[in-house]
Amino acid sequence: MLVSSDIKEISRKVENRETLTEDEITYLYDFADLPSVGKLARSISDKISGNRVSFVSNIILNYTNICNVRCSFCAFYRTGSEPDAYLMSKEQVIEEIRPFYEKYGVRQLLIQGGVNPSLDLDYFTSLFTEIRKVYPKLGINGLSTSEIAFFARKAKMSIEDILDILRKSGLETIPGAGAEIFDPIVRRKIGRPLNSQLEWLNVMETAHRMGIRTSATMMYGHLENSLDRARHLLAILNLQKKYHGFLSFTPWNFEPGNTKLEKEGLVKYRVGGEEVLRNIAVSRIVLGYELPLIQSSWLTGGVSLGQLAIRFGANDWGGTIYDERVIPATGKEVGNLRKEIIIQAIKQIGMVPVERDNLYNTVQVYD
Repeated sequence: MLVSSDIKEISRKVENRETLTEDEITYLYDFADLPSVGKLARSISDKISGNRVSFVSNIILNYTNICNVRCSFCAFYRTGSEPDAYLMSKEQVIEEIRPFYEKYGVRQLLIQGGVNPSLDLDYFTSLFTEIRKVYPKLGINGLSTSEIAFFARKAKMSIEDILDILRKSGLETIPGAGAEIFDPIVRRKIGRPLNSQLEWLNVMETAHRMGIRTSATMMYGHLENSLDRARHLLAILNLQKKYHGFLSFTPWNFEPGNTKLEKEGLVKYRVGGEEVLRNIAVSRIVLGYELPLIQSSWLTGGVSLGQLAIRFGANDWGGTIYDERVIPATGKEVGNLRKEIIIQAIKQIGMVPVERDNLYNTVQVYD
């Protein structure tokens, strides 16, 4: 077992761009003093981005809630027969975006829903083309790896061909949704399909090889353990070293409300604030200087915890997240955080807010 002095050895390895071992990462999760972990994580972010914290004005558009995957951790999906099941038309999507684009100047559209078997690729090529025409400053951060892989199977095409078609129609980046935890046993317990972790990694690697930038995530606080988290982070790190295609990483805590996991008594409560901060810090340390931006995950933690997350190594706030519907399905009220509030929250802790676009280019510095 590692001892407290090993935090110095871990710090040395990070500075020398050496990869931590599974034992070292589980030590950070299970035994290391939290303030020391946070201090190390913040020192890494200080060297990457100084006192600047980026954010984006964005909208999340959940174009459908019909999904045939039916994950046990999701309270949002519907089978299609329920009265509140829906699928938005192209016209509805365009009008849904309009007030946020015109009033708030959103720069990123995060669009995803579920694996809806009634849809085909034409729905998205037509939709993305229209979005780019009507809202030229809006970067489309679109679809989960599950959606992309489904359309490849349905169209009997390769992932590369599907991504090429989507990119030509307006897709700019791909979000990290669907990563959850890569351990196959845990994934089966939370309702993810067999080999879906390999599918996620394959879609992401294909995108990176094609020059399409993406984000990465990890969902924790359900049925996984620290070793599962360690292996997840190392898988992300290994892929990042190959192409450096990930723009950011977000560890987000599972919200059990109204999910099958809660109803079956497998997960009764969300993790506490200390666990949120530790996951932010450990992610920063493990991913080191290879993946420069760690998001604060304020969506599930709230503004105050988002501020603390920056002190523990996060250097990107995330987005305003107008119109988010997935987390509210658990009963937790979130989203619609105006950029003025984000700017104020970042300044309150002595940092400089930097508004960015979908590709993380600077739009404005608020110093």
